[in-house]
Amino acid sequence: MYRLKIKHTIVLTAVLLSNTLSRADTVNKDYGIIKNQNSPHAKLKSVDLKDVRWTDGFWADQFVKTCDVTLPRLWEMASDPEKGHAIQNLRIAAGIETGKFEGTHWQDAWIYKWLESACYIYSLTGNKELDKKMDEIISVIAMAQRPDGYIASQTIARNWPRFQDPHHHELYTMGHLITAACIHHRITGKKTLLNVVRKAADYIYDTFKGRDPKLAEFPRNPSIIMAGVELYRTTGVKKYLDMANFFIDWRGSRYGNGRRNAWGVLTNGSDLNQNWRPLRKETEVVGHAVFFTYLYAGATDAFMETGDKTLLDALNRLWSDLVNKKMYITGGVSPMHKAHPVRSFQPGRLSAIVGDSIHEGVGGPYDLPNDSAYNETCGQIGNLMWNWRMLAITGQARFADIMERTLFNSILSGIEIDGDNWSYTNPLRWHGSEHILRSNDTHKRLEPGQRMICCPTNLMRTVASWHNYLYNTNDKGLWIHHYGGNVFDGELADGRKLKLTQKTNYPWDDKVHITINEVDSGDEFSILLRIPAWAKKATVTVNSRAAKVKCKPSSYTTITRKWAAGDVIELNLPMPVRMITADPLIEQTRNQIAVIRGPIVYCLESVDVPEGIRFEDICLPANAKWKTQYKPDLLGGVTVLKTKALVLDKTIEEDIGGYRQVRDIKPRRIDITMIPYYAWNNRDEPKMTVWLPVRW
Repeated sequence: MYRLKIKHTIVLTAVLLSNTLSRADTVNKDYGIIKNQNSPHAKLKSVDLKDVRWTDGFWADQFVKTCDVTLPRLWEMASDPEKGHAIQNLRIAAGIETGKFEGTHWQDAWIYKWLESACYIYSLTGNKELDKKMDEIISVIAMAQRPDGYIASQTIARNWPRFQDPHHHELYTMGHLITAACIHHRITGKKTLLNVVRKAADYIYDTFKGRDPKLAEFPRNPSIIMAGVELYRTTGVKKYLDMANFFIDWRGSRYGNGRRNAWGVLTNGSDLNQNWRPLRKETEVVGHAVFFTYLYAGATDAFMETGDKTLLDALNRLWSDLVNKKMYITGGVSPMHKAHPVRSFQPGRLSAIVGDSIHEGVGGPYDLPNDSAYNETCGQIGNLMWNWRMLAITGQARFADIMERTLFNSILSGIEIDGDNWSYTNPLRWHGSEHILRSNDTHKRLEPGQRMICCPTNLMRTVASWHNYLYNTNDKGLWIHHYGGNVFDGELADGRKLKLTQKTNYPWDDKVHITINEVDSGDEFSILLRIPAWAKKATVTVNSRAAKVKCKPSSYTTITRKWAAGDVIELNLPMPVRMITADPLIEQTRNQIAVIRGPIVYCLESVDVPEGIRFEDICLPANAKWKTQYKPDLLGGVTVLKTKALVLDKTIEEDIGGYRQVRDIKPRRIDITMIPYYAWNNRDEPKMTVWLPVRW
């Protein structure tokens, strides 16, 4: 239930806006989320985490909630033996206390992603208590590690043998540990956790380098690939990159192209974890959404280091398949709770190929159900991570467009407006209290416990680090991908210092003001501004004069000059209300409309419909006229959309069963208000829909 606390505003004023805020005791550079400054095949380079800080507006509010509510709440629950039991599992494995392991096989990842989130927050706040808390849990992790480097409380605390079942997710949890350690070392300069993960990575490398066939199903969830590349970047030790590339190459190599029986069903290999065909030969996206997005993100990381064109060719092919045939308008990428999806359309064949059993994953082409959509929050986060890396390789705005669509809609929808309850699934239609619950559906967002634990910490680390996704540098200058009230105070690729301020009420307002506060003297350089795909009539001025640049949607407009302190860029991104239809091959949305303004996808909830109207009878006229209104006290502050909708009277003469005879009737007009989709289900448990029937 929505109940945003006023203290968020107090923290925002006292902490984020303070000019005397102390930064973390860090080394001079932290290199950002991915340390790709020396990656030979990365076109765009990360900026330091501490170079960007929120000042006000939408993302400052989200960051404050993460610091003030989400981070302490998830620590509290992880410490609770009746709820999370995550810290207790590590303490049991370390021999500090006795007891029984509780929770999922990946309960350790709760702590590791919490640590990573804490590092991002510490980099901006310099909170000494947070630093102390990180040190304390790191000491427990170090004690839980076995002498040879292995660490996984799900097996250690139970005295289970190692690597007996891919479902135990040992490599998955160690992958998240390695990633957290790289960030911790680069933020704090400490090696306490880095030393732990180097031992773990050495153990993994030695265990798997022999290609033991009994280990061919590992890893199931391949976080270890991104982790291996990042550990290579952090330490310079090449065998960690070799380890990552090994896992990419091994996945699917055991089965070649797989074998299928007479019904087209796989008899070996699995679509679920993409291992019946090698990545370089894959033609379409299949399987579990977290598995495939982590695999593709890791492969993109590897490409930045090796330049293996066969990898990039496959990644581009798979990206097009996902975005054009299998992605929701909200950015969701896992339609299916459980299914045997059709793998592909095969022209000239009597039947399509039937995929094997999958769960929490992608469906067949154009199969995007609404009320049964799974759309696990972690899958969308994985897609954001993959697109971030593709952006770094190419500098192409299409990847930033997907990041924006996904984050504002199908990622933020996974957390309550208050910041302390979460959902796994993100459907596009909901039937209120009568909705049929499928796997991991819940009537209301809930706190995690000993199940459904991965999304809350994954979402937390994404919001905690979002400021690092805004900017990149290269020899052209500074690239600005995303917009929000913030200050960038860092360096260009040539070492010149630059400080600028973004002032905007994005995503509710269409104007972004960018002021150059300080800049070292020297030659001209460029500031490159992303023009979102939805911004059809964008304009740019510099010092109140129209810039002679092209503002093509889904591209970067480049402004090159000798910049000086006091220069002001104004980017105008008009945000008309847009009514969108889907590809007619998507049967579940044929003759329906979705409503978008700027980057925000909207939905209709039954609480915003007049009483006495059956929700399912509402449709939109194709020529609907819209009014926008910003409501600061609604759902944390949102812009709502208002229009006249049509109601087809439910008293229409029925035929047999649930069908109605077509009649020439005059529909009634009613007033409706639509809210951002990410904010749905924060007021009681209403009915909800993103797609509405259209009356042409």
